[in-house]
Amino acid sequence: MLSAFKNTTDAKIIIAPLPEKVVLPLQQRIGAEANPCVAVGDKVLTGQIIAQTQDQFCTPIHASISGTVVAINAQTIAHNSGLKPKCISIKSDGKDEWIKSTIISDFQRCSPAVLIKHIQQSGIIGLGGAGFPTHTKLTKAADCHTLIINATECEPGIMCDDALIRRNPRETLTGVEILLHISGADQAIIAIEDDKQQAYQALFELNKNHNINIVQIPTKYTSGAEKLLIKSLLNIEIPIDKYAVEYGIICQNVATAKAVFDAVIEGRPLVSRIVTVTGECVTPSNFEVRLGASFAHIVNLAQPQNQPLAVRMGGMMMGVDTKTLELPICKITNCIFVNNIKAKPVVQECIRCGQCNQVCPVGLLPQQLYWYAKNSDTQKATSYNLSSCIECRCCDVVCPSHIPLAQYFTFAKKLHQQTEREQAMVERSRERFEYREYRLQRNKTERAEMMEKKRTELKQKMSGNKTQKAKIAAAITRVKNKK
Repeated sequence: MLSAFKNTTDAKIIIAPLPEKVVLPLQQRIGAEANPCVAVGDKVLTGQIIAQTQDQFCTPIHASISGTVVAINAQTIAHNSGLKPKCISIKSDGKDEWIKSTIISDFQRCSPAVLIKHIQQSGIIGLGGAGFPTHTKLTKAADCHTLIINATECEPGIMCDDALIRRNPRETLTGVEILLHISGADQAIIAIEDDKQQAYQALFELNKNHNINIVQIPTKYTSGAEKLLIKSLLNIEIPIDKYAVEYGIICQNVATAKAVFDAVIEGRPLVSRIVTVTGECVTPSNFEVRLGASFAHIVNLAQPQNQPLAVRMGGMMMGVDTKTLELPICKITNCIFVNNIKAKPVVQECIRCGQCNQVCPVGLLPQQLYWYAKNSDTQKATSYNLSSCIECRCCDVVCPSHIPLAQYFTFAKKLHQQTEREQAMVERSRERFEYREYRLQRNKTERAEMMEKKRTELKQKMSGNKTQKAKIAAAITRVKNKK
C-alpha cells in the first residue's frame, strides 16, 4: 500500500491561482454547526466572518475569496460518514479584496486571554488532521510546563509541513514563541523527523530562544500520534482515559504555529493552507490553496494522467477515499493522493491470528474490538478502550483476511457517541418530567395548604362575628330590661 506514492525533496510551494468558486462547510471537525452571518446575494471580502456560533469548540468561518454568496445549502464533503453538511458557496469576483485586519505587533505585552480570543476569531484549528480548535487547548493551558510542536508528517508521502518549515522557518519560530507566551510553558520542543534535515537546519540556525529545543525523532509511522510523541520525547505515558493537558503538556501542529503567526503578527485569518498532491498518477507538488477550492483545482495543476483515478484525502493509511475531485479543500486537508484504481481484496472471516494485536501502536486488542464493533456492542467495545484507537490502520495492513478493522472502529465510535447523545436526551427528558411532576405536586400541596389556611381564617372570622353578635344581643337585652 505504501508504495503507491512518490515523494519529493523539492520544498517549492506553488501558489495556486484564485478559484472561481469556493465551498465552505459550516460543520468543523469538532463542535456545533456554525450559523451563517450572510445571505445569498451578499457581497463578501476575503477574511470576512460569514458564519459563527457560541459553541465553545467552534471557530468562525471566513470567506477565503472576495465575491458573492451564491448558495447556502447541504453539499457533499470528504468525510467517512458521507454526510452532507450545510455549506456556503462564494463565487469569486477576481479581485481578492481583503477585509481590514487587526494586527498585534507586540504580543509580549498582550495578555494570553486577548491572544486566545484573537486566535479563535481568526478561525485557527489543528492543521495536522485532528482539527481540534486551538483556542480550546490554549484555554486549558493552566499549569502547563511543556509545549510540543509536532513537525512530524503524519504519514509517508505527505510533505506540506516539511515545505512549510523550509519556506517559513522564521515565521514558524515566532508562532512557537507566541504559543509559549500564551501557555506560560517553561519550554517548547519542536519534534521533527530525522529525514527532514533541511527543515531541521533551517530552524536550528534561526532559533535564538533558549526555551525552544529542536529535537529529531526517528522517521516511523504513528510516531506523530500525540501520546506516542509525548512518550518518545518526555518518557511520560498518558493513561488511556486521560489527556495530555492534565499532565501539563500541550501539543500543537507546526502548521498551526505558522497560522498563529499569520493571525497575530500579519492579521490574516486562516483562509488558506498548504496541501500536498502526490501519488502514482501526478507530479508530486505542494500547493498553497484557498480553503473551499475543489480538489480538482490543484490536482489539475499537478499534471494528472488522463485515466480513471483513485483519489484519497489525507494519507494512504488514515485518509478518506473520495469518488470525485469536486469536493472542497477544508482546514484539515493536508494531502491528496492520486493513484491508479486497483481492485480491492475480498474480505474473509477473521481467523484469530492475532497479528493485529501485535502491531497496534497503542496496545489495544483490535481482534476483540472487531467482534464487539461488528455486533454494535459499543458498551463492551468502549470497555476495551475503543476511544484510544488512533485509526492508524496498521491492523488493516497486516490482517490476512483483509478486514477493514479501522472502518469498524470508526463506525463504533460514531455509534457510541450517538447512543450517548440519545441517552443524555432521554435523561434530560426524564429529569424534566420528574421536575414537572414535583412542581405540579408542590403547587397542589401549596394550594391545599393555602385553601386550608383561608378556611381556618374564615371560620375564625365567622366565630368572631358570632361572639360580637352575642355581645350586641346581650346589650340590647340589658337596655330593654332597664326600660
